[in-house]
Amino acid sequence: MAGLIIALPGRCEARDAKPVARPDAERGTTAGIATGIQAGPTGSAQKDDHPPEPGACTAQHPLLLSKYRKRPDWPVAGVDFCVGYAVETVLKDPATISLDGVSVDTKNHIVTLTGSNVTLDGYDFSLDGGWQVRVKASGSRIVNSKFVVGSNDLLPIVGSPEASRLDISHCTIDGAEHDPPPWGTMIAYSGVDLTIEYSWLMNSGGDMIQQIGGTGSIVIEHNLIENGGLSPGTHGDYTQLEGGPFTVAINYNTTLQSRGATQGLMTEYVAEGEIGHNTMIGTVSYFVSVDLSSIRTTFTVHDNYFDPRGYGFAYPSRNTGTPNDSSPKSIFTNNVNMRTGVVLQDAVRR
Repeated sequence: MAGLIIALPGRCEARDAKPVARPDAERGTTAGIATGIQAGPTGSAQKDDHPPEPGACTAQHPLLLSKYRKRPDWPVAGVDFCVGYAVETVLKDPATISLDGVSVDTKNHIVTLTGSNVTLDGYDFSLDGGWQVRVKASGSRIVNSKFVVGSNDLLPIVGSPEASRLDISHCTIDGAEHDPPPWGTMIAYSGVDLTIEYSWLMNSGGDMIQQIGGTGSIVIEHNLIENGGLSPGTHGDYTQLEGGPFTVAINYNTTLQSRGATQGLMTEYVAEGEIGHNTMIGTVSYFVSVDLSSIRTTFTVHDNYFDPRGYGFAYPSRNTGTPNDSSPKSIFTNNVNMRTGVVLQDAVRR
């Protein structure tokens, strides 16, 4: 397309090495076009420079960005601070849960939430071959917990159509390369309003996060999303959205892919929203996809830093938005190639 400007090419513990001081960030440079930040419709283009205190833990990949010419100038999830539950958390056995509005099936390893405003805090759902949490209520929270898909082959978190306002925070969810039925993902949600934040999602056999029906807002922020599509023959998207209409905020995440076959942050059935301030690295076919057919106002892709080792930054088709497409619905601003510093964005601001 004319005017496209792009250079060619657990536990919260350290995995790479001891952390080093974060270098002074350099913003991307643009070849012959204007720079700047344009806020998305959710209004969260302001940089979030104050992640919550992570507790006694170290970032998972503290050296991940050290080789790049340009890097984000905000604290990066999994690089400058850890995500998931803190190492001092004493995790409890799910079989011991005794809360109003919660049933525990110890034979099939399923915990079901039917009462409103229930919080599951600090549980080890990796025990005994792995557990599943089913959410059938409003205001549920799953925090500071550990999931590993084991011999039971259970999808870790399922939200039914009755669910609303589910919040998953500070959790570690390890798919262990399984592709659990029926959806082959790690989080499957069919309700209204989903938030996933400050969590470490890794090693999914298929997709990472699926919205299957439902509506409302989808907020995915400050997570480390690492290695999807690891099961042979699968095509694992980091996000797959069906239903809607949705308002989407996918911000301040780190996506990292070193093996498997996957696409990145896919948005379908979205009325408005943004993908902003994410750090994207690895063998992903396309980092983002913007479905133009469902957008009612605008969708903004802005201030993302990426390493262009896949097919490209944005999935190109007649129905998806890319920089300098003919649609006023998709807006691309200040997306920085970390290897070269060149900025990928619309040549003409709308």
